[in-house]
Amino acid sequence: MIPEERRARIINKLNEKKVCSINELVRDLEVSRITIQRDISILEKRGLIEKVHGGIKYKKDSFPRFETLFNARMDQNRDKKLEIAKKACGFVQDHSTIFIDSSSTCYFFAKELFMKDFLDLTIVTNSPAIQCEALNHPKHRIVSTGGLLNQHFGMFSGKWVIDFLQKINIHMAFISTAGVSQQLFLTTSNNELAEILRCVIEKTDEVNLLADSSKFFKSAMLNIAHIERCKRIISDTELRNRINNTPLEGTDKIEIII
Repeated sequence: MIPEERRARIINKLNEKKVCSINELVRDLEVSRITIQRDISILEKRGLIEKVHGGIKYKKDSFPRFETLFNARMDQNRDKKLEIAKKACGFVQDHSTIFIDSSSTCYFFAKELFMKDFLDLTIVTNSPAIQCEALNHPKHRIVSTGGLLNQHFGMFSGKWVIDFLQKINIHMAFISTAGVSQQLFLTTSNNELAEILRCVIEKTDEVNLLADSSKFFKSAMLNIAHIERCKRIISDTELRNRINNTPLEGTDKIEIII
């Protein structure tokens, strides 16, 4: 279990019980006491919890904001995500159908895109956050994949999404990843998300990977696809240093925008 997912589970427990002991968290999450204490310190700094004798409770007025994995990601590398979002808008074309995934990076991209005046643009997405944001920007056509709402990951998923995507034509996709492994595979910790992105990659000729430099040469549990399935990588300027002396340096197979 990755740290942010574990912290989200701590908050979810507080939503149910209001107070949790450290011993209970150690037992239920199957990690060490030191790990739980580290998580508690981070959540306390975020203003979400308060320490009590032997445990924690939720901080007054901090709820009903749920600390889901999606919410946690929204605050990570925010400046880099905004930089990527502005660059990615330059590759969108009029009269096209594009897919935007449910990642936080793609959420910032969608917000930037909604401010642009593209003609006859159709946006397909499995992101409830993007769909809600679109209510304030009616100029573009938004198509929801539907599916089972996963509040924790902030996405629609399940067989319904796959069936829907297989029936439509997509000109261009904008996706992100939990990490790009040393072997240059896009990776994720969520199997349902992996299946959705594999389906999108198979359906789309032009795949754009939106990933900040911190994602490179780190891997999550599941492989999605090799990075060569992407036409271009859109990242922040720090990626230039990270790809030195790697197979990505000087590659002519993938366009790298930094």
